Amino acid sequence: MRIAVLPNHVPAAGLDFDARIALLEPHRPGMAGSVGTQVIRETHRALGRTPPAQAWDFLALAMATIAADRHVNRAAVSEDGWTRPIHLTVAVTDPHRWNRLAPSVQAMLRFLTGDVWTLSFVADGIQPRPPAHALGGRPETCVSLLSGGLDSLIGAIDLHTAGEVPLFVSNRVKGDCEKQDTFAEAVGAQDRVLSLNHNARTETPNPEISQRPRSLAFLTFGILGATTLDRYWDGGTVDLHVPENGFISLNVPLTPLRLGSLSTRTTHPRFLDAMQALLGELGIRVRLVNDYRHKTKGEMMLECSDRALLSSLAPSSMSCGRGGRINRHCGQCLPCLVRRSAFLKFTGSVAGDLTIPAYKKPEPAGAFRQEAFSRYDDVMQCLAALDTVRRRGARRWIGPAISALKMPDPEPYRGVAERGLLEIGDFMQAVGLA
Repeated sequence: MRIAVLPNHVPAAGLDFDARIALLEPHRPGMAGSVGTQVIRETHRALGRTPPAQAWDFLALAMATIAADRHVNRAAVSEDGWTRPIHLTVAVTDPHRWNRLAPSVQAMLRFLTGDVWTLSFVADGIQPRPPAHALGGRPETCVSLLSGGLDSLIGAIDLHTAGEVPLFVSNRVKGDCEKQDTFAEAVGAQDRVLSLNHNARTETPNPEISQRPRSLAFLTFGILGATTLDRYWDGGTVDLHVPENGFISLNVPLTPLRLGSLSTRTTHPRFLDAMQALLGELGIRVRLVNDYRHKTKGEMMLECSDRALLSSLAPSSMSCGRGGRINRHCGQCLPCLVRRSAFLKFTGSVAGDLTIPAYKKPEPAGAFRQEAFSRYDDVMQCLAALDTVRRRGARRWIGPAISALKMPDPEPYRGVAERGLLEIGDFMQAVGLA
């Protein structure tokens, strides 16, 4: 499937595509959709500055990837039910540099989504003019992603107590906006938030729903924000904090059946390293930082710098992979199990998890039964992984998912993977499942 994601002014002559999607502006008749239509206006409104051309090009890549991912349904084009061949054409301001980098970008996207990408970059990408009304300086010391989730809440609290003054960047998603605003206000940052959404819209009856590259938008929104700070404009490097516990970041397959991009990889160390290398090639002085890459979610909660504030806000945070669809935690997916295990470690009791609204499963609340959970894939796969660790050791379970071939210092990552799984084991035991 050949997808072109271009501004409306770029002529179609000479380009080969099956569908054209408008980049950062509404689509015209005959096009297949649009992506990022509000990003320029919202960025200018919130920051009073426009990022440099390199940052907009990075955003164009992210928006184009998300739009193509949504437009190309896996079931329709994939021979194996997952992997899609996608040829993507993107308009940027520096196509020569991007075409030179295309092989490494293709490899990065394949690792992220599990698809085979072929990239072509053409000229005439969007470089917005500065906003008409500047808002003055941007004295923030760093940027941090704020999703409404528990990990990013802990990251916000820790940065605040450490004396940092972050610009918080939020990916505006249904159900999370109120949480994001509440958490920012709790650390005195209600006026330091950039909230954006990719707003991908495609004219297809069966859009792809797996959304493996969706958090690529989140990272590039952070890059936009970082490149507008005074520190960046003065020639310095800006830290972009990506707070995520190491267990979820690594997403070691629980069983041999749960492989590849069936486990999300947006904060995987290998993906972040590829992103960092790309930033360096583009001359974008932004450093990706995950201070929690060697910590479990429970360890993050226990070691939070303001446990009282965390206790008051954590119950309203969102961790569920399905929460956006059901407006609560399902209680049974892997992110929910990791969350419930972390609350047990933090409070010492299953009853100490006061998540609101209550978990959807099991019903009635707290009624864990082995026969009921046999229907829940993630629960059973966690039990299978725990059985492997107990019988054969953690290295056997982890296998090649964490190795010296994939990261330069694998031992700390093996350690957090094992401790994270054992946290889940403590929870399973507490509720009578193990």
